[in-house]
Amino acid sequence: MKDNKSYDYTDEFNDIIHTTRFINAAELSELFFSAPKWITILMKSRNVMMRPLGLKKERILSDLVHIESENLATVCKNDKHLDLEFAFITERMGRDSQRISVGTKVRFHNGLGKCYFTIIKPFHNLICKTLLQRAKNNVEKSLYR
Repeated sequence: MKDNKSYDYTDEFNDIIHTTRFINAAELSELFFSAPKWITILMKSRNVMMRPLGLKKERILSDLVHIESENLATVCKNDKHLDLEFAFITERMGRDSQRISVGTKVRFHNGLGKCYFTIIKPFHNLICKTLLQRAKNNVEKSLYR
């Protein structure tokens, strides 16, 4: 998530997990996209409300994960309203810990894209923070340890 100059919105959420086993970016993306029911319901509601504005139901984001390296996985989704990029980054911090990060970049193509993102931004931030914390908890409390 380095060059942010050409984007209208960027964020990055990160945390430190304590585990002796390295969690790679592909695993982080899988953990991130295993959302709790309330997030799934929220996303389905968004799809229903936005359908009249031209938001088509397409492939889910987890189907679009591209593994760049052991430490980086990305998701890119572009449409006529905006371009969206997610980056899942993992980096070893020491023998028993590593940093996990999820970053978002958005580029608006028109006013509808900007309006849409303005509406969903608070939910986006809440969902990203929640899913990253959930991934951390799953790693630290499970067989991933």
